[in-house]
Amino acid sequence: MDMQHPLKVYEDELSELQSLVLDLGNLALDQLTAAIASFEENAPDKAQAIIDRDEEVNNLEHLVDRTSLMIVTKMEPKAGDLRYILSSSKVASDLERIADYAKSIAKRGKRGFAQEHTPHLVYVQHMGKELTAMLTNILIAFKEQSVEKALDVWHSDSNVDALFKEAVLGLKDCVESEDLEGKGFISLLFALRCLERVGDHITNIAEHIYFIKYAEYFSGKR
Repeated sequence: MDMQHPLKVYEDELSELQSLVLDLGNLALDQLTAAIASFEENAPDKAQAIIDRDEEVNNLEHLVDRTSLMIVTKMEPKAGDLRYILSSSKVASDLERIADYAKSIAKRGKRGFAQEHTPHLVYVQHMGKELTAMLTNILIAFKEQSVEKALDVWHSDSNVDALFKEAVLGLKDCVESEDLEGKGFISLLFALRCLERVGDHITNIAEHIYFIKYAEYFSGKR
């Protein structure tokens, strides 16, 4: 970040903003990890705890937005600092969406699924492992403002896309079953789709980090 303002309070407020975003990121990571576990374990009580915690996520996102607005209004930041502050709100929005997908997975998990779908949980496990690693690493990239680390995460989303396609192909035999909803097929496919969308939001965060440094949007292709 460009620390152009002479007042120490300015530096403190930028540091506080970073801490809030990282707190939100860690909360989103906790929600995602817990949602995947509750879905795999078919545990309604754990799923409900994730749903109940969603308000905490929303409140923290709003706090990031208010803090960002306060800094811009009071301090009139320039250049890199302004990009950092505005992008922090965008990062917070993506983190909130990730937590929202975690809540959606938890809601579906409460419905349960039939025993014959247990082998298919390997797709959720593989995607979940990839995504929790990506989210962990993008939070590190944001904290360090490392474009290199951010782009490593961005490119790794291709692994998530490949896993999602593999999962859909692996589930094609279920399409011919007589009662898809009753067997939990829809819930399983919905959870996989949510995970695929989580990857998209993580790549958004990587692009925000790139924008902070270069004042332009990343135009790479997977």
